[in-house]
Amino acid sequence: MAVILQKMIMTGAMCVVAPGSSVQLLIAILVMFMYTLLVLKTAPYEKDSEDWSSFIACVALTLTTIGGFALVTDDGGTYESSILAVILISLNVVSIALNIIIILIFDCGIYERISGTCRSSRTDKGVKKKITQVAPVRSMNDATKEAATKAWEE
Repeated sequence: MAVILQKMIMTGAMCVVAPGSSVQLLIAILVMFMYTLLVLKTAPYEKDSEDWSSFIACVALTLTTIGGFALVTDDGGTYESSILAVILISLNVVSIALNIIIILIFDCGIYERISGTCRSSRTDKGVKKKITQVAPVRSMNDATKEAATKAWEE
């Protein structure tokens, strides 16, 4: 949901401000940078692995937009466009690969199998849960029963 909101804000800002200029990309970079800091600071997802995946995707999008900004503002061939294209493609491939690795290792339970921990005895933050359970036992002596009956009737 947050990524959709980010894309809506970025797209809306890009359409309204200076169509066809490099200012559009600059505003998109600023919006994505602020969103990346927000994701890094607040950690809005339940699992740490989801926060990592979101952060990696945001960084890849921000760096891709910075690369686009470099290409748009390049007048005299300062940047070699074929090298920059390879860098941008490899950046996104690495981002996708890292997200797949995070899904396989942490979300599919491979990490738990390797480390020997059980998902039921650990929380997502790595803090051990107490497995002790307390079961109520019905044991009322006569004095307690009389006091409870008297309190109920009043």
